[in-house]
Amino acid sequence: MTAAMTPSLLQVSDLKVRFCTADGELQALRSVSFDMQPGEVLAVVGESGSGKTQLALALMGLLAENGSASGTAMFQGHDLLSCGQARLNRLRGSEMAMIFQDPESTLNPYLNIGRQMSEVLEQHRRMPHAQALQVAEEMLHQVRIGNPRECMQQYPHELSGGMQQRIVIAMGLLCQPALLIADEPTTALDVTVQADINRLMLDLRERYQTAIMLITHDLGVVAGLADRVLVLYAGQTMEYAAVRDLYRQPEHPYSRALVRAVPQLDSQHGAGLQPIPGNPPNPLQIPSGCPFRDRCEFAFTDCTATPLLRPARHGGQIACHLETLPE
Repeated sequence: MTAAMTPSLLQVSDLKVRFCTADGELQALRSVSFDMQPGEVLAVVGESGSGKTQLALALMGLLAENGSASGTAMFQGHDLLSCGQARLNRLRGSEMAMIFQDPESTLNPYLNIGRQMSEVLEQHRRMPHAQALQVAEEMLHQVRIGNPRECMQQYPHELSGGMQQRIVIAMGLLCQPALLIADEPTTALDVTVQADINRLMLDLRERYQTAIMLITHDLGVVAGLADRVLVLYAGQTMEYAAVRDLYRQPEHPYSRALVRAVPQLDSQHGAGLQPIPGNPPNPLQIPSGCPFRDRCEFAFTDCTATPLLRPARHGGQIACHLETLPE
């Protein structure tokens, strides 16, 4: 007898995000599909403007007023794109949470940390205030804040960037959500604090079995964190693979270029570092066919037609006309 497959926590199919602007329609995402399992870490990677943040905001229902999303995003039996604002409000903070890039802009400067954290539990878990403060203090301890009781009396401006980010992570995990979306959570922090925050997220994933969607432009941080990788370029999926396969043998020219652009510790004086030539296309003027073809060293005549996602040799998916990526 074969074991039943674990049902997906999140299934996204044909997700499109558009914005109406004074200069015309901007397509931020074009037909993106993927799934996530409970406790999985999915890294969403790509250069600036690839659509990573808009993917997260669409799932959270936080797109700008001139933006719209279509497709389906099934999460615990609810389509996040059409379930309605009341249902989405109940899911946000309780079953799904998001860590934003800048913790200082996330925290309320007029409330101390204890008040901000306790309000999350009081609203989403209907927890009495005294109990909420106790749970909040314990969560600050879990994210390795040395004196949580003192920290709860402080205001955001009294804390370092690393402390603020730990607090934002703690707030996101207070209700033990099934899904945590982390949008460039360590960009503004120094390297040692970045490493500490990354270890912290993995530790909390193991402890609470929280699935994490890690959005980053830095493929260098992905290897030790993610289970699978979704590579976006100009709003489209280029490759979708297990992280070990993407590093060992990327099958899309863009994925290979990203991997080769990561600095290696064993390289001498930058040897082996290969920046990607050119720039991503203007999102208001995405070229027809493969959007990467103007920067791709292997582009040929077929690339003027849009490549469809197809099975890759490593078991994932790839959108490329090349049957095999040349060495």
